[in-house]
Amino acid sequence: MARAPQHEQGLNGRHGDKVYYTVNGITYVRAYVVPDHSDPSELQTDSWDRFALANQFVKPLTKVFRMGFINHKLGMRSPAKVGLSKFLKTAFTEGDLAPNPSRLEISGGDLTGMDGGSVEWKDEETVLIRWFNNAGEGNAANRDKVSVLLYDTEKLRSFYCIEANPRSMEMQEIKVGTPDRHRGNLHVYAFFTFKNPRNGKYEVSKTVYLGKV
Repeated sequence: MARAPQHEQGLNGRHGDKVYYTVNGITYVRAYVVPDHSDPSELQTDSWDRFALANQFVKPLTKVFRMGFINHKLGMRSPAKVGLSKFLKTAFTEGDLAPNPSRLEISGGDLTGMDGGSVEWKDEETVLIRWFNNAGEGNAANRDKVSVLLYDTEKLRSFYCIEANPRSMEMQEIKVGTPDRHRGNLHVYAFFTFKNPRNGKYEVSKTVYLGKV
């Protein structure tokens, strides 16, 4: 891959026999190589099937990944690509094409995570998440903000909040649209973040899976 000439700066994707990428405002170009799919092996077809399924599975989670993997962006490696890559590595067991939703990771980092998390329906349309305030353990602090994802993996519909209540509040509510369509199928995930006011950098905790409601 090489830096594209000035008159090709700003191009993205495939154009003829070239493919363009923009990284940090600079456009790079490489030759397009036609993949040979004429005689794929069983391993290749299984890999393609898993990739297609995983890509569809995580597509509604882009905004959540953007925060959960905010520190993982590197060059062309976006938070969404990091989320997809981790899902491919962790959510599929050998010989099984169906992913395991409980192994989905929506965040990653060294901030101390959630302790004693639980989830339940508060009323007909509100899901309630609770946890213990473990501020003072590791690098956990009262000011850390919670992010929560409710994900119906059958209908591929997500409900979430980003940087919501502080750790000290020990609870977070999320409204669910058309709850009767999703009740019993919502997988729940949570993590904490802290944004340093001096330099704008984030600390992020690993994902905690809280079960299904």
